[in-house]
Amino acid sequence: MADTVFSTAWTRMLQDACKSAIALFLGGVYFLLGAVAFYLFFRRDTKGRLIFMWAIAAMLCLAMAELVMQIIATSVSWRLLFSAAQDFESISFLEQQASLEYLYNCILFVEDLMLVANNAVADGLFAYRCYLIWGPAYNKQIITLPLILLLVTTALGSITAYSNNIRYAGKAVVDSRIGFAFAIMTNLSLTGLTAGRVWWTRRELRIVGQDKFAQRYTTAIAVLLESGIAYCVFLILVILALSYGRSDTSRGSAWAAVSYGAAGQLVNIVPTVFIVRIGLFPPTADTESEKFRKFIV
Repeated sequence: MADTVFSTAWTRMLQDACKSAIALFLGGVYFLLGAVAFYLFFRRDTKGRLIFMWAIAAMLCLAMAELVMQIIATSVSWRLLFSAAQDFESISFLEQQASLEYLYNCILFVEDLMLVANNAVADGLFAYRCYLIWGPAYNKQIITLPLILLLVTTALGSITAYSNNIRYAGKAVVDSRIGFAFAIMTNLSLTGLTAGRVWWTRRELRIVGQDKFAQRYTTAIAVLLESGIAYCVFLILVILALSYGRSDTSRGSAWAAVSYGAAGQLVNIVPTVFIVRIGLFPPTADTESEKFRKFIV
């Protein structure tokens, strides 16, 4: 029994250490990107600027909070490992282990809820951009499906976090890959609708002979597709890592832990890189350039 308890505690501690390492690195990267993005919006006077600034600030706060919770979870893992090396037959040991296990699961529950909220804010930012791009004639109808998918993704993530961490005390009863799959569908729908609208505007410009401005919309489509595809590819890798972790309790679980630790930061990094890239475009004064910038941010 001692070997089993210690082996479990050791494996969990290594996984949390890997998650913390990748989260610390990506968290530092995102803090710099988030600060730059917030500064760029602060200097610009565009429609919806305050909404984007609030969203960036919320993502920054959630990302840093997730990072702190991950560090706390790692420290509890170390405490569980130390406790597992003690006298496992005593009643005090069993009580201490049960208390630490409950605390650890509560920390993971809060961390998972923050990840769900973080994803909701990031996808909500993309949904608002899609809403602006389609204009008052179509935006309410177009945004309905992505919002439904976003609500389903958020609900599934919350249910999974509660079930696996609180109700069933750390047992993966609800498959977390389902929530990630819905996040992929949400992102693909938003990317497709946004890029489709920009493509249609580009087509209209080419019909009337405005090839100079049409090229800018081609650039916009490329940037939109890059950001959407990059995020979806990452989510697919997370799903593959989680799938592999189910069949391999050592290496597979380590890869799953690293992927899950990176998810909390990359869910913010991808849209923020996109915002920073567009915000650094040199400003121009003509009307069509202003329309082009509106299609991006």
